[in-house]
This record gives sequence, C-alpha cells and structure tokens, in this order.
Amino acid sequence: MKSESTALRRKYAEKNNPIAYLFLLPAFVLIFYFVCWPAIQTLQISFTNWDGISPKKFVGFKNYIDLFTNEPVFREAINNTVMWVIGGSTIPVWAGIVIANILVRGKIRYSKWFQMVFFMPQVISAVIAAVIWKWIYDPLFGPLATILDTLGISRPDAGWLGNPDLVMYSLFVIFLWGSFGYTTMLFTAALQSVDAQLYDASKIDGCGSWGQFRHVTVPGLNQTITTVTVLMAIGSFGVFDLVMATTKGGPGYSSYVISYYVYNQGFIVNRVGFAAAASIMLTIFILIVARTIIYFRERNQ
Repeated sequence: MKSESTALRRKYAEKNNPIAYLFLLPAFVLIFYFVCWPAIQTLQISFTNWDGISPKKFVGFKNYIDLFTNEPVFREAINNTVMWVIGGSTIPVWAGIVIANILVRGKIRYSKWFQMVFFMPQVISAVIAAVIWKWIYDPLFGPLATILDTLGISRPDAGWLGNPDLVMYSLFVIFLWGSFGYTTMLFTAALQSVDAQLYDASKIDGCGSWGQFRHVTVPGLNQTITTVTVLMAIGSFGVFDLVMATTKGGPGYSSYVISYYVYNQGFIVNRVGFAAAASIMLTIFILIVARTIIYFRERNQ
C-alpha cells in the first residue's frame, strides 16, 4: 500500500514539475503577445469610434448595434459567408472522402501521382490561382467562353464574375478546386489506418462497394471527418484573398464576405472601431459554428 502511494506521489510530481512549466514559458509569452494581446486590443477598439489616427472615442455597443440595424452590406456579407461555410464544410469534405476511397480501395494504378496532381492547387499561391481563374472566367478571351462558343452554348453577357447572380457560385468553384485536393490527402492518409479485416468481414456479410463505403469507410473516418469539417468551416470563414484578388466584393456588394467587409471598413473606409466590432462578430461566429459541428458529430458517433 505504501509503495502504491509513493508511486502515485511520484507520478503526480512528474506531472506537476515546475521545471516543465519553465520550458513552456517562452511559448506562453509568444502566444500571449502575438495572439491574446492583439485580441484584447481588438475588443477594446470595437467599443470606440476611431479612424486609426484621431483619438479614440468610446461609444459602447453602438458599433455592434449598427452592424445589425444600419448596415445592409454586413447582412449581405453574413448571407454570403453562411452559404460559403455550408458549401465549404460539406462539398470538399465529401469529395475528398469519395476520391480517397476510390484511390485507396479501388487500387487505382499510379494513385500516388493522382494524389500529387490533386494536391497541386495547395502549392500554388491563392493570389496566383485567383489570377489564373480570372483569365479562365474572362467573358471575351477566356478558355471557358471559347469552349462554350464552340459548343454553341450562350454565356453570361457580364461574365461569370460580373454577374451578381453567378459571382458567388463562380468564386466557390475556385475554392473547391483549391481545397478538395487537401481533403483528399487527409482522408487518403486516414483511410490507411482503417482495419482491412473489417472490409473482409463486410464482404462475407454480402456488402458490395457501396455497403463497404457506408458501413466501414465512413465510420472508420469519423474522427477525421469531424476534424476536416471544422478546418474547412474555419477556412471558409476566412476566405479573403480569393475575393480580394478577383472581385473586390463586386459587382456591387454581391460577393462581400465578412472577412472582406472587415478589411474594407478598416483599411479603405478607415472605420477601425467598426471593423474591430465586425471582426469580433466573425470570431464569435467561427467559435459557434466550430463548436456546433463538433457537438453534432460527436453526438452522432
């Protein structure tokens, strides 16, 4: 009994060794200085009316109230962001699962080369990718317009990025092109850890390819699906460079997302306090969505 208590005390002392916290101290300092402190400052600025130069004027919750009452552009940005997050946290995820299952379970020849090709958009800078796709979408000289003309199919007069009804879908295609290779890589790696004996047992039970995918592959990837879904949702909230490099929120405000709205208010209109309030709301939205996804995913497992 005495030896057991001694072992427990030793184990507790190892877990609570002050020297270990001393080694972690530099990381804590850096995180506080570069993450926590800027977040605290942003929260403070969000309660002020400030243009970035003049003295700050405290206005309380006025910026937050105006966001939801006097800012139709912000509401448009919320709608676009919600649509983007829903699509970004579902379509690339399930596209990655299906493609990974085909590459691994289908025993495709040169599957490693396919994985490399699918992952290539992740290597390309988002700005460069946006420039390439602007050329593809060009309504006069772009290859997409040329293909449609050859097939005798009419094209939008204002182009895909100049049409308010098509611009968000066109931008999402670029996002999907750049992200499904990333999800495919993650699910391909995770699929390697699924026990092959489960597939053998499902074959004995009479499961075909669809049955194996539904009853073995998807349950075996549950944890990875949750992680990738959260990552893609957070990435969808932060889609800024794509909008900035292609449409700058246009035509009109039809492709505004919250991240671009924050940039526009803070650096173009010089409403820094207002932009800070919008960024705080963006952070709250991200936390709520991420926690909701995790909750429902864990509940259904």
